[in-house]
Amino acid sequence: MTPAVRMTGITHRFGALAALEDVDFEVAVGSVHALVGENGAGKTTLMRVLYGALQPTEGALFVDEIERRWRNSADAISHHIGMVSQHYSIIHELTCLQNLVLGAEGSFLLPADEMKKRADHLAAKMGFEFDWDAEASGLSPSAAQKLEIVKLLWRDSRIMILDEPTAMLSPVDSDALYISLKQLASEGATVIVVTHRIPEVVQHCERVTILRGGKKVADLRVSETSAELLAELIVGHAVTRPAPTAPNPGAAVIEAQDLVVRGARKDHALKGATFTIHSGEVVGLAGVDGNGQRELFHALIGTLPIESGRLVFAGDEITTTRACTRLMEGMRLIPEDRHEEGVIQDWSLVDNATLGLQRIPPLTNGPWSDLVARRSLAQRVADRFKTKHSGLYKSMRSLSGGNQQRFVAARALELDPKLILAFQPTRGLDVDGTAQVYAEIRNACRNGAAALVASFDLDELLENCDRTLVINNGRVFEPLTGQERDRQAIGQLMVGAK
Repeated sequence: MTPAVRMTGITHRFGALAALEDVDFEVAVGSVHALVGENGAGKTTLMRVLYGALQPTEGALFVDEIERRWRNSADAISHHIGMVSQHYSIIHELTCLQNLVLGAEGSFLLPADEMKKRADHLAAKMGFEFDWDAEASGLSPSAAQKLEIVKLLWRDSRIMILDEPTAMLSPVDSDALYISLKQLASEGATVIVVTHRIPEVVQHCERVTILRGGKKVADLRVSETSAELLAELIVGHAVTRPAPTAPNPGAAVIEAQDLVVRGARKDHALKGATFTIHSGEVVGLAGVDGNGQRELFHALIGTLPIESGRLVFAGDEITTTRACTRLMEGMRLIPEDRHEEGVIQDWSLVDNATLGLQRIPPLTNGPWSDLVARRSLAQRVADRFKTKHSGLYKSMRSLSGGNQQRFVAARALELDPKLILAFQPTRGLDVDGTAQVYAEIRNACRNGAAALVASFDLDELLENCDRTLVINNGRVFEPLTGQERDRQAIGQLMVGAK
């Protein structure tokens, strides 16, 4: 089949570091092709070369069998290449429609009705729906990701690069997205998916290319491989998961009783949520995005007021307690959006390691910060999940997305946590990174903590959690006895089917 993209001998160096070394990469027209590898394997760098955001140190790029050398991304976009990165380019102060057309207006005269009509048509092709007049600041991370995908269609992209496109989507939305991507491919589009989700590769993609350490190690037809082989090729060794151990629940750590909370639009996002989590438990929270997960986590950590109901933490009522007090008492958070809620990009790793924990001994010495203790904490946080960095006093911005996630996840496990609130804790992490994060959460729970893990990946929750709760329309449900690990039964609860 004719290649839409052919890259030969691609090498890219950042100073002395070779991020890519002599990589060949070919994608057929009208296919859905996966690109996988560990964090730092070179996947995003290779795609940024294709997209024109980086110029290769060596090698050649062919699009439709014509050699190209992009000067910048605008050059690639003009040749119908589009990319959705892990970090969105949505401008919060603009409407959804303004974000959609920004940079691709095509004319000084832009009839709003015609734009909305085309926007609705393109969104419908992907199974999405938007209020085009709404300000983009109200979009959830998953909705922002969907808008970025529609932007590719608006720009008539024929070669579509999607970097972790389902990281913020529910299983239902993920399946629907791939159905739409396959339809686009059948119409002649070429789709390249950069992902860590091996089951999606096996289920939805035609070919897969594996990078490791900046080099290509395999290019396979998906029908001729398996999830186990892919995992082994990605990390370079057989992947073994520890056998699950039965939890030994202790005292109740968090008790939520009939929580009612308003969301950003002032409507009731939680409508009487009730549940209890005990020490020693890792409890999953499954649900379709937008059913109250976000508001529940904000209410638990104390950044969103509880309108009615009662919240008890380690035996003490904390319904109106401030977030800083909850952190000092042992709550820890791995936030959904690390950029907005978890780090300050221009601060150093040392300063980010203490963010939210700065009032807790031994980081304080009377009214003063203990600088030695702060650096020691940062070193432990960086070491826990082997965060790759060039110095603890370098800015958080200098880390890759995956390494930022490792750092934020590790921070939540420090200074004797009692309750770990983890929202998409493995977002953007590779196979080994995901296993390490869950192993450490499990270890903290063995030592007396409790954990609530929200994820849009139901399979991940079923594999790593002791039990799974479901949130739907602002209420929390528990599967019936005998259905605690029944994917279909839990999926029905997620969409409101009884």
